[in-house]
Amino acid sequence: MKKIYLLMLMLIGFNSFGQGTPIITMIADGDCSGGTPKVLEIYAKGTVDFNNYALENQTNSNTTWGNNFSLANLGTVTDNFVYVYYEGNNTGVFATEFPTASANYTTLDATSSSVLSINGDDRIRIVDANGTPVDTYGVDSTDGTGEAWEYKDGYSKRNDGTGPDPVFVEANWTYNNGALNNQGACQGGSTFESIIGIATYQPATTANPSLAITSPISNQVFSPETTDVTVEFVVQNFNVAQSGGDGYIQYTVDSGSAVDKYDTNPIQLTGLSAGSHTVDMKLVDNSGNDLNPAVTASVTFEIATYTQVADLAALRASALDGYYEVTGEVFITGGKLNTSGSATIFGQDATAGIMTYVPASMGMSNLPNIGDGFTSLKGKLKEYHGAKELEITAVPMPTGNNVVQTPQVIAIADYLNNMDDYESELIKFENVTVDGNGDTAFQLNTSYNVTDGTDTIVLRTMLPGIENVSIPTNEINLTGIAGKYYSTAQIYPRDANDIEPSTNAIGDNEIEGLKVYPNPVTDNVVYIDTNSNAEKLISIYDIAGKEVKNTVLKNASTLSVAGLKAGVYLIKITENGKTSLQKLMIK
Repeated sequence: MKKIYLLMLMLIGFNSFGQGTPIITMIADGDCSGGTPKVLEIYAKGTVDFNNYALENQTNSNTTWGNNFSLANLGTVTDNFVYVYYEGNNTGVFATEFPTASANYTTLDATSSSVLSINGDDRIRIVDANGTPVDTYGVDSTDGTGEAWEYKDGYSKRNDGTGPDPVFVEANWTYNNGALNNQGACQGGSTFESIIGIATYQPATTANPSLAITSPISNQVFSPETTDVTVEFVVQNFNVAQSGGDGYIQYTVDSGSAVDKYDTNPIQLTGLSAGSHTVDMKLVDNSGNDLNPAVTASVTFEIATYTQVADLAALRASALDGYYEVTGEVFITGGKLNTSGSATIFGQDATAGIMTYVPASMGMSNLPNIGDGFTSLKGKLKEYHGAKELEITAVPMPTGNNVVQTPQVIAIADYLNNMDDYESELIKFENVTVDGNGDTAFQLNTSYNVTDGTDTIVLRTMLPGIENVSIPTNEINLTGIAGKYYSTAQIYPRDANDIEPSTNAIGDNEIEGLKVYPNPVTDNVVYIDTNSNAEKLISIYDIAGKEVKNTVLKNASTLSVAGLKAGVYLIKITENGKTSLQKLMIK
């Protein structure tokens, strides 16, 4: 008998542990220095081993969850509250503003993490060991500014008897946006704890069945290339089985015939067409009858269509987050392969330029050549760090044409004052100097200042062809792609050919009949002819002003440049006391 009783106790303990669930019950955005403390109140319903759970956040308009932070240090808690907080540099503010929570409950300082370094328009959720959402605050992929659930300088509290909600349920919360503004002991007022009230949440007395669709999110818009969508969902407190369980799931797609589902595996939808689609789900008992009260979930999403635009100017004038097809021809001006397998490529036509992002899933292993032409450029127009970007959704059509774009010669002031007019186009600054920051050669992903003596712009080495190119110490003409990082104007040179001697360094030709050809040099030989064909002193300088070749031509017109790397040089020719200084390109 004792053995049976002990076994029953063990089973009860195991079931309590197995059914334990963490529930977010309060979130606060303090108004002390640095917007602290940030506080998350969690209720452990049943016995919760927090080793199995972590926090994740989603900030601003981001659509991905990150900053995973383990809750393991909270230990195992049964039917009680715990508190996770962030203080930033304001050490001790949590204990001051939440004295009872600090003294009487298990707490966890998350200041070392970014997970609670959030503002009142950000989202947070608890996930289990598999990364499955358990409880969520805030609408997925939505900046909360101006939303009903915004809690900036305020707090929100879960309504009694609700939760957990893997997908945020707005009706399950009471909101107090701005209620902590200018409050708190830190500002000579009442503590935040006394304003908010803590540990007040009352869980439901019985565990009601629940059903929540976790993906896709409501009103999500998919690429026009999409034909298949996976619907993921979570069922709690209900055993889905064909027999021996509590019942099963019924779902419909676009109000079609009901489908019976006897497991909780994701629903795979295939062959979908463009337009709006709705999936309705519900739990039913073993006889196929609705539960009382009914337990349902629904999600509506859209597969977009492309809006055709004639050229890049029309694309840039279009609304963000739409899907577009550029029907005109676009020519490549530069790009790079990223370590993640994605690519960043710049294109231009007669009207404008655009930065494009090619996802790793498209399998691009080689960049197109500069000047290659493409049509049917398709993608989603977005903003990346302040610059417009087309996220490519389909492989564009090569035309077979190759037209290398001529850079627009502008002053630095022109770009600083009109960034949107030149962004992602090929531009050129004449007679400028580069501050090398002590470097003798360009380092990748580094910023250098470029000035024309009046205005300054950032040269950013984001394209790999410029790496290890000598930094010029004299005046140069600088070509590159016009970039923008938020409100900072930048220029992205592509390789050594984008750096050439300044027009100020090239004087008038004093030598009669001088011809230097071919230019560019393609076979390591350049011919220098003059009327007198006299002895010539030849000096060649690289873009940094360093002399790399010095020779004398006697009764000859052939000069070997073997050993010189491809790039732009300055060649100085002296004959009979007369001098010519010219640009020389070697390919």
